[in-house]
Amino acid sequence: MFTKILIAEDEDSDNLGIVSAVNEFTEAHVDTAQFCDKTLLKIKEAKQKEIPYDLLITDLSFALDYKKHHITTGKQLIEEVKKVQPDIKIIVFTGEKKPAIIKSFFTNHKIDGYVCKGLYGLTQLVQAITAVDQNNIYTCPVSKDALHQKNVLQLEQYEIQLLKLLTQGYKHEEISQYLVENNIEPSSKRSVEDRIRKLRDDFNAKTNVQLVYTVNQLGLID
Repeated sequence: MFTKILIAEDEDSDNLGIVSAVNEFTEAHVDTAQFCDKTLLKIKEAKQKEIPYDLLITDLSFALDYKKHHITTGKQLIEEVKKVQPDIKIIVFTGEKKPAIIKSFFTNHKIDGYVCKGLYGLTQLVQAITAVDQNNIYTCPVSKDALHQKNVLQLEQYEIQLLKLLTQGYKHEEISQYLVENNIEPSSKRSVEDRIRKLRDDFNAKTNVQLVYTVNQLGLID
């Protein structure tokens, strides 16, 4: 069984619930961190002292305070943690249930478990810890259904480029001009508007501002 677990969660109530659930069935030493930078620092320090963490449980979205933060999303945190300690086990515990997001974390970030917060979230988290400790991959019922959907949204490089330009404040006409200048197709203003409209539908965003906020919170674009 895991002997040292680190929980990255910014909500105090969720943090306490996770710690309580973990302590009920394991004797592992449990630490917590509210922000991503602090989480990474704890992992670096533990490894340097040769008493590394066995498991990281992390949310994907973090509320920020007035301080400057270098790492602001769970996606960025996972990427940085993997650089420091590639063999650490990682379970995502989050309210994010979009199929495309869930699939991307298993495919691109090689996580070991994904649990959606909810009525049975903590119970499923305990199941996830047990499964991952036995070197198995765990998916809660919601994430399992998402992984088996054949029409899961996959962001294309073209869409990522559009989102990055939107993030930088480009208007539709300016995006079209940028695409033309860089030989990226389709480049017409109509094509740009149609694809952005589709992305807003995919992410349940009513405006471009909401779309940009959502993809940034999810860490889908760097």
